[in-house]
Amino acid sequence: MRLGVVGLGLMGASFAEALHRSRPEIEIVGVDSNPATLATALERGLIRAPGVEGADVLMLAVPPLAIRDLLPGLPRDVLVTDMASTKAKITVWAAEAGLDFVGGHPMCGRETSGIDAADPDLFEGAPWVLTRLDSRVDDLVRAVGSHPVVMDPERHDRLVAAVSHAAFALSAAYTLAVADSRDWPEMAGVAAGGFRDMTRLAAGSSEMYTGIALTNGENLAEWLRLVEAQLAKLRRHVEAGDPRLVELFEDARAKRERWLGERGAGQC
Repeated sequence: MRLGVVGLGLMGASFAEALHRSRPEIEIVGVDSNPATLATALERGLIRAPGVEGADVLMLAVPPLAIRDLLPGLPRDVLVTDMASTKAKITVWAAEAGLDFVGGHPMCGRETSGIDAADPDLFEGAPWVLTRLDSRVDDLVRAVGSHPVVMDPERHDRLVAAVSHAAFALSAAYTLAVADSRDWPEMAGVAAGGFRDMTRLAAGSSEMYTGIALTNGENLAEWLRLVEAQLAKLRRHVEAGDPRLVELFEDARAKRERWLGERGAGQC
């Protein structure tokens, strides 16, 4: 197989490195909009050559709106898949471009970006959502340590809006609320683990999350409304000095512990 990777940042470079380790017989080529990134990928041996001509499969490892711009120019005789965090609109765009397309989304990542953050173990144990089964994509996903989960694009977008996209939006909103306070200079000196954990997602790629919001806005807005309702409920209990706050906090703690027990704390 000749695999072409479009985008050699965190996700694309991690994917190339993981495949290079587990399936060295696959010829990996690639491109990136940043010449320095492309040069680094070549220097590190993540790709064998620049360009994606002659590839049997193309992996698009770029943000959703960049994928929209790429799809019309891709060859029609190549299997195309991607790693973007939204699926419904991208699937429509691919169909309009007449492409053989399998939507994909590895359910893992980091707030850091760029080729220097690449890690071949990034996908190990993570679910990798696919919009349909194809043996070639399935083989690549398993080769990097992930397990495929088939899901229709619309359902994917609704579920991931809750467990991923809304989490970033909340992290960004919390960061802005605190850091825009006039007391921030003093607060910054005492902020520690709790603030760091709550704001970690806000350090993610602004371009990527803007694209996510613009391609999954309806679902994201719905989950933000639900979170706002829970925050309002908590605020009312706090304002009233209601001792039943402990019940809400215990409910949240128990549900998180149950999820960790079901999923395994070490998974992406």
